[in-house]
Amino acid sequence: MRPHWKKLSGLFVGWLLLAFMLSACEGLPFEIPWLVDDLSSPTQPVDEVIEITATPEETPVVEETPSPVTSLTLWVPPEMDPELNSVASILFSNRLNDFSVANDGIEINVRVKAASGAGGLLDALSATSAAAPAALPDLIVLSRPDLESAALKGLIFPMDGLSSSPDDPDWYSFTREMALIQGSAFGLPFAADAQVLVYRIGALPETPSTWSDLFELNSFDEADDEITEDFEQIILAFATEHDQALFPMTLYLAEGGAVMDSQRRPLLEVEPLTKVFSLLEEGVTAGIFPDWLSQYQTSGQVWTAFKEGQVDFAVTWLSNILLENPEGVDFIPLFPGSERSISQGTGMSFALATPQEHRQPLAVALAEFLVQSDYLADWTKEAGYIPPRPSSLESWEDQSSHESQPGCPDDEVATIQ
Repeated sequence: MRPHWKKLSGLFVGWLLLAFMLSACEGLPFEIPWLVDDLSSPTQPVDEVIEITATPEETPVVEETPSPVTSLTLWVPPEMDPELNSVASILFSNRLNDFSVANDGIEINVRVKAASGAGGLLDALSATSAAAPAALPDLIVLSRPDLESAALKGLIFPMDGLSSSPDDPDWYSFTREMALIQGSAFGLPFAADAQVLVYRIGALPETPSTWSDLFELNSFDEADDEITEDFEQIILAFATEHDQALFPMTLYLAEGGAVMDSQRRPLLEVEPLTKVFSLLEEGVTAGIFPDWLSQYQTSGQVWTAFKEGQVDFAVTWLSNILLENPEGVDFIPLFPGSERSISQGTGMSFALATPQEHRQPLAVALAEFLVQSDYLADWTKEAGYIPPRPSSLESWEDQSSHESQPGCPDDEVATIQ
């Protein structure tokens, strides 16, 4: 075994353990109903003289009628800024205007927040909820991990009873799952993404279809350990220090590994995990996974390295390819494991953030309007995402940019939790 295999294996073990610990689902807080005693006055004897005293007349409580909703506020990430003047932003802006016209000219205020980190969407939602609830948005765009976090913290509200869209059969199973938190719909998905293998055309002597095929592309002479093929050594880059260990986890799932037991506790199964490390060891031995891959800590760094020609083969998000459409590049699904073929999937959803019940129906109506199939077909194509609805993908007219189609077979995509 090569020395740097121990370094990589230790790295994989650490991040896999962290990832599986994070995959455990936390329970939503539950409410204990107040118990109210049934108090009754004692019965007075018939012969007893009762002294009547005047009591001040009670002022009736008049419930205020909520003011009509004349505006809605929507928080979005920078890529959805209507002022960007891209085709996708123009489509988004026009869609908001169409909703306004159809609803008596209601004003829709769009606020742009960072996608993550300090001051980002989730951070700003948490801070505003605590300090200025009146300034909360009606709708907010959240990634799947942020959607789960916001739901568990009580920062967003379920759409159950407000929308029938989650029950529509026109969703991929993984995008439907993406919007559910403990069985309740906390969002309406509008953009999906999945991991794929991207490669530079001509960099591979042939396109492999299995891990064994890939390892065999780097042939070594047993005497001097040198590559005997005419092609340069093939490297597969991936984010080795991603906080969710996405690539190793995908390998584990493809080997049939489970991440939770029947009681939803974190679980690592020995046999699938052993197969994963055997596969990684083969890759190290073949030179597919050199030790310097540890310099790529994020998927963004991997994509930059691929675009700049530092590597010709990488694990990346399909949205990078669809959005930038680089020349001389193609992609294929991740190679299957011994049990199944699978990819990690994620995406973004519109979530209900206003606690004011009289505003919620109109806010949900806007979300439903923004996830209709015909609109998503156009918007996702321009924004570089996979449509969350099969009917939207079917309506894409131009599929000629890549031989591989960005389909979403339900048995090949697992939602990132």
